[in-house]
Amino acid sequence: MRALPIRVRLTAWYLTVMSVTFLASSVGMYVGMRASIHATVDKALATRLQGIQNFLLQYPQVHTSRELHDLFVEHSGVRLGGELYQVLDSQGVWVYRTPTMPRMDIPSEAPRPHSGLHYNTIHREENELRWLSSTVEKSGQDYSVQLVSFVNPFYHILDRFRWIAVSIFPIVILISGVGGYWLSGRAMRPVYDIAKTARSISEQNLSSRLTIPEARDELRVLSETLNDMLGRLDLAFKKITQFTADASHDLRTPIAMIRTTAELILQKRRSPEEYEELVRDILVEAEATGDLIENLLMLARSDAHSMELSRSIVNLSELVREEGSSAASLAQSHNLSLAVSAPDHSVLVYADRQALRRLMWILLDNATKFTPYGGSISLLLKSTATSAVLEVTDSGAGISPQDLPHIFERFYRADKSREMNGAGLGLSIAKWIADAHQSSIEVESTLEKGSLFRVTLPLSETIQPLVIAAQSPGSRA
Repeated sequence: MRALPIRVRLTAWYLTVMSVTFLASSVGMYVGMRASIHATVDKALATRLQGIQNFLLQYPQVHTSRELHDLFVEHSGVRLGGELYQVLDSQGVWVYRTPTMPRMDIPSEAPRPHSGLHYNTIHREENELRWLSSTVEKSGQDYSVQLVSFVNPFYHILDRFRWIAVSIFPIVILISGVGGYWLSGRAMRPVYDIAKTARSISEQNLSSRLTIPEARDELRVLSETLNDMLGRLDLAFKKITQFTADASHDLRTPIAMIRTTAELILQKRRSPEEYEELVRDILVEAEATGDLIENLLMLARSDAHSMELSRSIVNLSELVREEGSSAASLAQSHNLSLAVSAPDHSVLVYADRQALRRLMWILLDNATKFTPYGGSISLLLKSTATSAVLEVTDSGAGISPQDLPHIFERFYRADKSREMNGAGLGLSIAKWIADAHQSSIEVESTLEKGSLFRVTLPLSETIQPLVIAAQSPGSRA
């Protein structure tokens, strides 16, 4: 079943609340008025009863029921106890009844000592009566006294109130429905404005933002949240655009070199040595292009969360020594000294061996690129009680404080010239590999003194050996 619009639901809730409130108020007022009427009438009846008791105490010499009857008859003209009352002795004989009482057919009650006051409401001859029954003692004898009062005028007021409430209820419902729909429309207007503004935002104007309401309410929180989301989308879209532009640029250069070299080969006949040199240039550019495409595909798979790491127990000491041997020739080709240090004992981590190998190679290759001839590089592994710490240090030019926050971004180069080898993806991949291993990677650098990259991995005893999907690397390079 399709849900109703929020405005309709708000109107229904408002209508329900108003209806329940009106009904509860009306019922409460009706019950309160009825209770107040009874309290007033009961008080009057109690006063009349007290008058009869005081009257009897004034004549201590009267003892028999006959004498009491004569006494009541004698003083009936002064409205003793009102016009409606009757007195019954302990033998069930009526001592006195006002002329109209027999028609009321009030149930007789035998005297009950210390029984207190008993009130009741009865209907007689289209009249509503409130009557009081109590026991009065005189000269050692108990008498039941019953007094009656008409409450018709008060009940007519109650009936009129009830009729007015029932008549007004449809009007209240109508006004509540119209008012609730109008109020809900006003309440939803800022939401409509937010939706209208959000619909107008596209990839061409992602920098646009919603207007923040002045009131510090839920709509302000919603607007601020949407603006934050738009900011993240804008940043992500710009990074994708920059990623595409940089990838196109970095792919265009080697492809242009390959094409130019191929055109040179076809221009004229050459010696085998010249052909070999030109083909070697094509091969170098093709390998560089292949590496770039592989890196781009790796980052794309990681962004799509479709790349998994094959984890196992890896002896990091052994891996460091292997990578140190492989990097020795690279350092030698740049006239750099390489120092490798790893503990003699095993340092075990639960990781993807090839991914860690690539991480170390990226850091060593990066150090080689930015260290001048005659400099030094070190690869150091040490361990603590819970972690393995891998450090790559160089004596290169260092990284400026302005560039440090950005070095893990894709295609970012501290050296803005495009002559530097590489596409600026290596450190982004290294950051992703570290994150995928629940590890951290950080850098310390001083201009003209060099840089230190530190990777901290949890030892295999501190993590659960599970093969999990690698998380997407952020837009780091």
